[in-house]
Amino acid sequence: MALGGFVLDEQGEEDLLREALQTVRDQGFRMQRAVDTGDQPAVLKHAAEVLRELRTSLLSPKNYYQLYMQVLDELRHFESYVDEQQQAGASMRVLYERVQSSGNVLPRLYLLVTVGSVYIKSREAPARDVLTDLVEMTKGVQYPLRGLFLRHYLSLSVRDKLPDTGSVYEQSGGGTVSDAIDFLLQNLRETNQLWIRLQHQKIGGSRPLAVREKERMELRLLVGTSLVRLSQMEGVTRSVYAEQVLPRLLDDVVLACKDSMAQQYLLDCIIQVFPDEFHLQNLERLLEAMDKLQENVDVALILTALLERLTKFRETQASVANTGQHEAEVDGRTKLEQEQQEGFKVFKQVMATASKLLLRSSRYVVGSGETPSQGGGDAHLASVLPFFVTFATFALTWLGTSKAKNSDTTEALQQIVSGCLEFLRERTAWRVDKDKQVRQLVVSQLESLALTLLRALSIQDLMQVPVLREMLALMPWQGAWKDVALAWIRVLLARHQRVHNEQQMDFLLQVLSPLVRDDPNELQSPPPTTTAETGKKSAEIFEAEQQTLAKVVHLVANDDLDVKFRVFSVARRAFLQSGVFRIRFTLVPLIYQSLALARDLAAHSQEKTQTQGQETKAESESAASVGNSKTFVTTPREVLQFVHEMVTALASKQDALSVSCVHLFLQCAMVADGCAFEAVAYEFITQAFIVYEDQITLAREQWRALELMVASLRSTRNLSSANYEVLATKTTQYAARLLKKNEQALMVLNCAHLFWHPSQQDGKRVRECLQRSLRIADAIKDTTSNQVPLFLEILEATPEVTRNYLVGLLTLVKDHLDNMEHGQMRREGEFRYRAIVRYMDTLDISDDTLSTSPSS
Repeated sequence: MALGGFVLDEQGEEDLLREALQTVRDQGFRMQRAVDTGDQPAVLKHAAEVLRELRTSLLSPKNYYQLYMQVLDELRHFESYVDEQQQAGASMRVLYERVQSSGNVLPRLYLLVTVGSVYIKSREAPARDVLTDLVEMTKGVQYPLRGLFLRHYLSLSVRDKLPDTGSVYEQSGGGTVSDAIDFLLQNLRETNQLWIRLQHQKIGGSRPLAVREKERMELRLLVGTSLVRLSQMEGVTRSVYAEQVLPRLLDDVVLACKDSMAQQYLLDCIIQVFPDEFHLQNLERLLEAMDKLQENVDVALILTALLERLTKFRETQASVANTGQHEAEVDGRTKLEQEQQEGFKVFKQVMATASKLLLRSSRYVVGSGETPSQGGGDAHLASVLPFFVTFATFALTWLGTSKAKNSDTTEALQQIVSGCLEFLRERTAWRVDKDKQVRQLVVSQLESLALTLLRALSIQDLMQVPVLREMLALMPWQGAWKDVALAWIRVLLARHQRVHNEQQMDFLLQVLSPLVRDDPNELQSPPPTTTAETGKKSAEIFEAEQQTLAKVVHLVANDDLDVKFRVFSVARRAFLQSGVFRIRFTLVPLIYQSLALARDLAAHSQEKTQTQGQETKAESESAASVGNSKTFVTTPREVLQFVHEMVTALASKQDALSVSCVHLFLQCAMVADGCAFEAVAYEFITQAFIVYEDQITLAREQWRALELMVASLRSTRNLSSANYEVLATKTTQYAARLLKKNEQALMVLNCAHLFWHPSQQDGKRVRECLQRSLRIADAIKDTTSNQVPLFLEILEATPEVTRNYLVGLLTLVKDHLDNMEHGQMRREGEFRYRAIVRYMDTLDISDDTLSTSPSS
């Protein structure tokens, strides 16, 4: 085949490849026929013809690889033939010397490697001598592409025939582990040099540098084969690796080549293929080598890979330790301290290298005199920022666990986040970069870094990392920062993390700022709803976010009720500044929690009073009892005033929550009544009435509000007779002014219960309510079918009234039933009527007194 410097286009290469593959198949077929006839000279001849196709320089690396794989298939048949010859008693030494007479260098060396592999297997000569001869002979091919594939074939052919520990090839003077290491390292060094020279070789014609770099990168696996085999050797122990392997790898191969792509790939290979224990033992030497790499080597990617390996190694260790923790419980504390000291030592080593990395990255971009995109700025952003995320995970894994955190952990995280921010300060262009992908890259990595910390540390630990808030400030207010806030709330809820004091609540709300209030940089934030489907969806998202935020209030826990009240005060201050669209979600749970606090304070005060009143023991015991009882400065009255201000703010800014505000005022009234604060309870109920009168106009909402009023008044226990009568009468008046007559009748009937209070029973007022309800029902100018249910409702709720009144009412119902049309409504009315009559027959009700029997 011609070897001239022709330039082929893509179609020309395809034709050439097709022709070469066909030649390989034809010559392989002839070789097989020669094998079948036992014609050794013909076998060698046709094998050489197969290999001669690999001498071409007109194919691209991708096409050359296809040709190489086809040739490799034919060489397997040739190797099987040689192996059969060896088993039949043929001398491998003779055949090894014979194949060296082949005319062309490349076919001769492929045949030599194939026969040499069987030669080692036969153990006619020491493995060490054959390996040394092969690795030296292959230096005869210096054309980069051809030499690279030849050395890859050498590595594949002898990978299971090295004099490793326990191997048959080590016995009887076949060689030692050191000989195998020498062979692999020498082959790796030569392979790496050929790979580097590929960038300068115009293979297959003239190609742009970027294309040649890409093609070269695609062939990197051919280089790493020797490293993989080296890591698999049984004889490469920790000491052998530290003394013989790593120093030569770093000095003779990685640092000696002065090529950034090769250094990057080789170091990454070293990190990936060798065990984690080896890296940990030789971490300092590995980090020192990273500092000596070429300036445009992306050390961040290498460090990230190393830290990921060490992190997984530590996690595996922790898992094994937890499995056997009962066996080593005696020395557990000492072992934990040793692990923490070791972890901090490792962290300091990595941190020192990371600091140099930042300086290196600055020189690479700023000192190159190029724009960030030209000088690799974007590339460094894409690698350095993920490094900080991995570094944070590494620090959390090595410096502490979920059960044992120490100051070293927060100090380390403070340094990591500070380093990340310092790196970004030198690259302020990303904030105004027109390329959205660059900004999204930075923001996404900052989000990952923040979530790494928030998911691992408690609130108290996070407070020891003040730069966290500075990092959050770099994120979009309504974008990544808000997503981080929502994710953290879910983490806190899942872990049942408690907020114990006002400092923690203040820190928590600062981190959750995008949920708590509008962006301060916007002059005026629009309401969360707009129009159509988009507005509806936005409103639903906003509501879900605020409901998630509201759950934070339930995380507050402290036995010191004074501290708990101060925590609620911090939350209220933040929520009241959050705007009218948010307080409807955030203030309500805070109000209920504050009411629970008021009840706890009242119960504590009452318990303490009873305890002091019952003290009849000796003076010393009495003093001890008083000393053990906690006295809180906060009073239930202060808490109720605190709640009153929140409900008032809610009522004044949210007309849509009028019924809810009525309910809240009434809830406050019941708590105040339970604390025996009659004036406060009366004030809360009055405020509920004011909201009802001023803000509630819809009939449906009026009905709901009146139901709440009746139920709340009925449950009070400490109102005076005069105050209770005023409130009950006012409620009855509201009921009588409802818009619909049937609703008036039923609500007035409901108000009758207010005058049959357990502590204040007024039969006359009860009868007046019932009579008024009956008059309203009878006056409805509607069909009989609508009146009968109202009459029956009154009957079912009035067993306290005299027999004459009930008999008259029953007669009225019977007359209306007789006049109703036949149908479902009449059948239901007759059924209820008969049930009432049967119930009255079982009761002995006098004509002039109210019964105390329960209503049916």
